[in-house]
Amino acid sequence: MAALFTCTLFLVTSLPKASPVLVEQKSAVSRQYKEFLSYAKFIKHSNHSLRAVEKIASFFVEKQSECPFSCVNEPRCYSCNTASYPDLAGSYLCELLATDKYRAETKFQPNSSFHHYSLGDPCQEERCGNNGDCIPDFENYFYSCDCHPGFAGKHCERRGKTCSEIKSRSTQAPSGSYVIDPDGDGGYSSFSVYCDMIDNNGVGVTILSHDSEDRTLVDGFEEKGSYVRNVYYIGAGVSSVAQMSGIPMVSAYCEHFIKYECKGSLLFRSAPAGWWVSRDSVQMLYWGGASPDDFQKCACGAATPNTCNCDANIGSSWHEDSGKLTDKNHLPVIQLRFGDTESGEAGYHTLGKLRCYGMA
Repeated sequence: MAALFTCTLFLVTSLPKASPVLVEQKSAVSRQYKEFLSYAKFIKHSNHSLRAVEKIASFFVEKQSECPFSCVNEPRCYSCNTASYPDLAGSYLCELLATDKYRAETKFQPNSSFHHYSLGDPCQEERCGNNGDCIPDFENYFYSCDCHPGFAGKHCERRGKTCSEIKSRSTQAPSGSYVIDPDGDGGYSSFSVYCDMIDNNGVGVTILSHDSEDRTLVDGFEEKGSYVRNVYYIGAGVSSVAQMSGIPMVSAYCEHFIKYECKGSLLFRSAPAGWWVSRDSVQMLYWGGASPDDFQKCACGAATPNTCNCDANIGSSWHEDSGKLTDKNHLPVIQLRFGDTESGEAGYHTLGKLRCYGMA
């Protein structure tokens, strides 16, 4: 039978003049020596003992209650065994232990000769859902949940919003396919993504694939923007752009690699012949490697008076403009538009996977 036993130990010395200090009893054990007060919350396990573990000290006390008090006063002590019955001199054997029944579970056994006092286990109740592991902090009588891969929340009660959140709540989560729910319960339905749990120092990168990742020829489309490539994202449960937009919204950083190879085909010079379309169906007139403030510019023109390599329109040789789109407020890309590809002019477009990580 277990019973709660609270020890409060006052260490009385020559006290200096000082303001009173209030110590709140929130933890299982707190040793506030400077404030001359220490306390612990022990659970008494009658007729049990912890055997074959490291003993800090073994001595006799006049009362059974003095043994757990002695444990409070010993920084290395986590539990103690006290004799159930006194010896001929009326004293009780007290054993201070450097571990407890939670760390040495197999050594905790019935024993009619002793009572065992252990610190309360903050994980003694079922605290972590979905097969999560409760990690106790005995010193502060607190706990945290190491969630089963795929779940998050303080008690692992929900699907992770992103791969980064999943990794933060389950440090051993491997790379693979996961079901995420970026906007949480009650919003859009959850869907599958790939989680790279190794890249970017193991932060957990959310990766969303689509049907336009291959290098694709653009030829025979002269009118500006007349070539249209709608980008359809792939994943079990993926059904709308609004649903996918939750990933950038709850991530700290996102990137979408985009490339256009050109032979006599313009991008932005004069009236734009090519562009990409944001998740809000807005025509975007900047290219990978540039920012939204770099109007009609590519990476090569972001810090120079130049615009884009393709806009130089040099002879019949091939040129390229490429880089990462990183303004997560515009991602993911939902459409590609090109033109100026007739009479020997042509282009190739490539769009990488959407990659997001970190937690906003």
